[in-house]
Amino acid sequence: MREIRCCALDAATLPLQDNTSLLETQSTEATKFFNEKKYAEAEALALQVLDLAPNQRTALRVMFEIRKAQNKHEAATVLGTRLAGLPGLPGLRAQANTQFAQYLVGQGRHVDALPIAAAALKATPKDATVQHVMGVVLTETGAVLEGETHYRRALKLLGREDGLVVANLAWNLKLQGRLEEAAGLYEKALAQRADNKRGVGGQAQVEFGRGKRGKAVAVLDAALVQWGEDRTLRLLRAMADLAMHQPQAALDRLTPTEALLAPEILARAQAFEQLGQLPEAVSAWSNARRMQRERSGLVYRPEPLQARATAYKAYFTADRVQVLPRAKPGAFTPVFLLGFARSGSAVLEQLLGQLPGFAIGDEFAPIGELAGAVPRLVGTQAPYPEALDELLVGENQELPGRLRALYEGKREKLGLLRPGVRFITDRALSNFWHIGLIKLLYPEAPIIHVLRHPYDLMLANMAQDRKFEGNAQAGLPALANYYGIHADMIRHFRGQLTLRYLPVRYENLVAEPAKILREVLDFIGAEGAVPPGIGANNEIVPDPLPAHFAGREAVHGKAAYKHREFLGVMPHLFDEVKDALAPLIDELGYAEGDVA
Repeated sequence: MREIRCCALDAATLPLQDNTSLLETQSTEATKFFNEKKYAEAEALALQVLDLAPNQRTALRVMFEIRKAQNKHEAATVLGTRLAGLPGLPGLRAQANTQFAQYLVGQGRHVDALPIAAAALKATPKDATVQHVMGVVLTETGAVLEGETHYRRALKLLGREDGLVVANLAWNLKLQGRLEEAAGLYEKALAQRADNKRGVGGQAQVEFGRGKRGKAVAVLDAALVQWGEDRTLRLLRAMADLAMHQPQAALDRLTPTEALLAPEILARAQAFEQLGQLPEAVSAWSNARRMQRERSGLVYRPEPLQARATAYKAYFTADRVQVLPRAKPGAFTPVFLLGFARSGSAVLEQLLGQLPGFAIGDEFAPIGELAGAVPRLVGTQAPYPEALDELLVGENQELPGRLRALYEGKREKLGLLRPGVRFITDRALSNFWHIGLIKLLYPEAPIIHVLRHPYDLMLANMAQDRKFEGNAQAGLPALANYYGIHADMIRHFRGQLTLRYLPVRYENLVAEPAKILREVLDFIGAEGAVPPGIGANNEIVPDPLPAHFAGREAVHGKAAYKHREFLGVMPHLFDEVKDALAPLIDELGYAEGDVA
């Protein structure tokens, strides 16, 4: 399309939508060409129509489908945006929005798809497809409880158990840790749609999480017999090998007979590490990160994180927070677990989960979700955290109690408020941002901070296929910078607020799990003895079951001070982050002998 009809288009010059119907005959002919797979003829005719009327709905749809088929994603996004924004009957607008949202979902752009899917839903709330798309988008953007609601509405509107919708609902429940329910739904879904490869992969992950590793492996092996070239299933099978400490099997499965993708290379890095081939492990994860930077445009963007840190530190000061109202005690005591990713907070949560009176909240419905709701609830245009000033005015003084009720309501929906439960853990990585909000909602809540040597944290996270804020997974310098922001925020909150704060070293936790757990329980105020075999970490824990329980094993110290082994063969491994991490290593009290 000419620039004046595309990027430089003046919306004021567009013809009235009713007038574009005069070109419907030509647009219908273009659609006919497209359906007959005469793509060149379809494109030529559609472009002629759009040169006359850039907002002609049928021609736009033809060009949108053509650019999708050509994998010209930037052009397809422009066309989809224009198509979705056309005025007209609600049904037409909903159809355009739904198709565009589905396209964005297929690209993995779930955040971009959220407002598009929401617009379609508002126009046609009784459309099962629209409800299904909304369920997918919410689930993949972390709003799993809300996503479940839309999946169930889709099934109700359909009036039958559609295999694809049921499988997606099963994945949603898996993310909620409701593995028993998810397993049953996968059985139903795959009985209807046995060709659903993504569903098969989800079923295998659920079975592995339930501790039924043999069944999970059998499901994947059978799938690979049928779809031997499917890389997602092959990677899942390799990850199962690694979880069962069979690194050579994983390497054999991911032999580079073809150009490997970054997640596959990261899996090979883990296999090399398990085999003790440390230079090969470092080379693999370095190559994977470089590939992500060069091919996927993975760039660390610290500016928004630094701006957020500045704003939070400016607001959450002792004088300012002291005058804000607090919530009254609720139905249970949350135990907030702080710790950078791979710090060992998961190990502590696994041990606590074996004790009576505890339920595992993991990262389900984190308290940080409430921050975005504050401006809306108090009726202000001010952003969070400045919106908290409204708590000083009138009935807004009750807001901490309302936020607390929202937080506890989600735990009730997750099934965590079981009889006998006094404590529920909250292990969300984002907790370090929201210690100020925690202070308002749960002034006396215990905060346990699991600390680990920074070099070990760098090693553990570089080998993981996990996305961080600001793309901090892009490389060692990015990861070290993000860790520094994490540590700085916790330091600030500790300096400004009176907290029930207990630091726990990972190295001590894995060396003497029963002793450290006793100290934690005494600090929390939990009664009862610590079982002598707690370190075996093998007690059955009821749903919801976090993902990290799938790979749990007896507590061991093999990963403590892991960086020593790496530095022994690669003494310059941390040179590019040494200066950034040195003050933090010193602040944490790790001796020089623990560094090298």
